[in-house]
Amino acid sequence: MKLYIKRFENRPVDSNCFLIFNKSTAIIIDPGTQNHIELYEFIAEKNLKVEYCIITHGHFDHVYGIEDIVSRYSPKCILSSESLNYVGDIKKNLSVFYGKQFSYQLENYIIVPEEGHIINWEGYELEFYYTKGHTASCISCKINNDVFVGDLMIKGEKTVTKLPSGNRKMAEKSIDIILNLAGIEIIYGGHGEPMTKMEAQNFFNEN
Repeated sequence: MKLYIKRFENRPVDSNCFLIFNKSTAIIIDPGTQNHIELYEFIAEKNLKVEYCIITHGHFDHVYGIEDIVSRYSPKCILSSESLNYVGDIKKNLSVFYGKQFSYQLENYIIVPEEGHIINWEGYELEFYYTKGHTASCISCKINNDVFVGDLMIKGEKTVTKLPSGNRKMAEKSIDIILNLAGIEIIYGGHGEPMTKMEAQNFFNEN
């Protein structure tokens, strides 16, 4: 069954939320907006059942809407153990620095192990990888020829590693992992437009 990808802009911070869906089911990635009406209306219009919510990392601008998503759709959340801690800590998720003081205790979740994880969904494999560097909480998800990498790789921008638990060497290693995944064509970052594998190789190999 064919998959579709739709990007939504999060607010108040301009980050990306993605919806991966077919005719009946969906996955949300990085719900960074509370009461995200545009997203909710689209899901209702398509009559989609949200089965999973993937958190690429635990920063506030990527998890601010998670409580709404859980309340509305009751998906199983997929994240790293570090992200689980970040979501519940206003300092680790950085919301305190935006004056929001957001925290939430997830209950229905799957923790991605360090060695990676695969989940079968609607005839597709969701492949999860630890891709630390931007923070220690980062994971990436590959499905078909697409990979969702959060803030590890943003088109035209060097990876930010100066925030708490960031590490430049680890980011370089993680970027190399992503660029060497078999069959990758499009890379979806946590901010801005997606990029092709070639665009990513040209930029990150030079920077």
